[in-house]
Amino acid sequence: MSNSPTLAYLLGQMAQDKEVLNGWDAVLNVLESAVNTFFQKQFQSMTAGTGQMTVAQVFCGPAVPNPHGDYCVVTQFSFVLGPPQFVFTDGSNTVTVTQAIVSGTTRSGTMPVEDGFKPSSCGCTPGDSRVTWGPVKTVDVGTRPTVTARVPLTSVTGLINATTHTIVLDFANGAFTATNVTVEGVTSAEMSDQIRNWFMTHGVRYQVASLDCAGRGSIPSLTPTQFQLRVLQTGSGNIIVQILITTNGRPSPGYPIVLEPIPTANGYTCTLMISSRIVFSDILCAGFNSAGKPFNLYPQSMSAAAGYTAYIAPQMHFEGSFSYGSCCSPTTVTYSLYLGGTYSGSAYSGFYLYQSITPSGNVGNTITVTGLNPVSLSGSGPSQAIRITPLPPTVTVTGGASDTINSRLQSILNDDFGPAMAGISFSPVTYFALRNILFPSSMIAMRIVEVPTDMVIVGTFQPN
Repeated sequence: MSNSPTLAYLLGQMAQDKEVLNGWDAVLNVLESAVNTFFQKQFQSMTAGTGQMTVAQVFCGPAVPNPHGDYCVVTQFSFVLGPPQFVFTDGSNTVTVTQAIVSGTTRSGTMPVEDGFKPSSCGCTPGDSRVTWGPVKTVDVGTRPTVTARVPLTSVTGLINATTHTIVLDFANGAFTATNVTVEGVTSAEMSDQIRNWFMTHGVRYQVASLDCAGRGSIPSLTPTQFQLRVLQTGSGNIIVQILITTNGRPSPGYPIVLEPIPTANGYTCTLMISSRIVFSDILCAGFNSAGKPFNLYPQSMSAAAGYTAYIAPQMHFEGSFSYGSCCSPTTVTYSLYLGGTYSGSAYSGFYLYQSITPSGNVGNTITVTGLNPVSLSGSGPSQAIRITPLPPTVTVTGGASDTINSRLQSILNDDFGPAMAGISFSPVTYFALRNILFPSSMIAMRIVEVPTDMVIVGTFQPN
């Protein structure tokens, strides 16, 4: 796709391909630009809002033998770095971070040393009086000097609390390069090591997201246990950071098959997708079955690729008779039928109920049950909630010789069947989206929720 992907495209693909998560229990898709926003906010916090970071080191070289007394070369540099630019690479969990050197100075000198001198324990400080210093040199920023780091995304357990796993860019694990800046007597490798030492000792790292693996307020199938990270570039050119989540299933050996997981054409920056196995088994069926209905819902799947649906059992039995026509020669219609149906997903209407039967008796008509159960959103911020809004099922009767049969039978069945259907809550899914998946200073602002087969929550981010 050359154009930005649309919501209609995403929902259409998910409805067509059914189970698109390829065995994963849940998948979070975040646009690279959104992750960059998280990073920039953290950088502003690190620099107290100045937007500049000063990297300064003083370090010693090895002892140099001399007839008049051994000495070492001491180097001092101070670079003021501008805001970082983060670039994710397709197929790699390593992020390239580049910061311009907006100003800086370098300086070197010599210091007498004793036998057994170790550079790592020289203890030199800026302007150290033990050092015979040379002149201070200003970094030529006209050459556009930069500091670049290649930093892998890693996981830290318990960064937020004892049960969280946080994905971070930890600069202590980075490989650094200084470009267009040189210091006399210092190799590029030595410069890179010293820059890395500064970032490591100052604990510079950026958070992407955290998964809270505690089961508070949720259910086992919506409690993360493991995750895998993936970065991909879609056909439209979007870079997507994916968090592939395992809950009560098993990690999948493959990847989701959603071609464009975020509808950027509609202004959205993230989606959360939840397996139809969980949605139908542990949300839809569990919700209905706890409501004291005269029937239960049972999940079913014809194949792994087909995803899940749910069927009503036992079906509700309707039988009886009615007469119409003249009082002298009425026509009596008898009917005996079992109504239930199967719930499946739909691209735009939530859960769709359907059944078509020809009942026994002399009615000779076709009975069709249809029902829409849209999934909707309410509230805002931490009070956001996902709800199912059941609409009364419609029973239509077609065929037969008389409209009277159709209207009478349809009225009887609608009056009895409709009240038997009621809604359920999606509070476990809400909790999962707002409490188990955490972002630095932000939360998912859910805008659209649909159940094409797997559930998809489409949204943006807002301050937490």
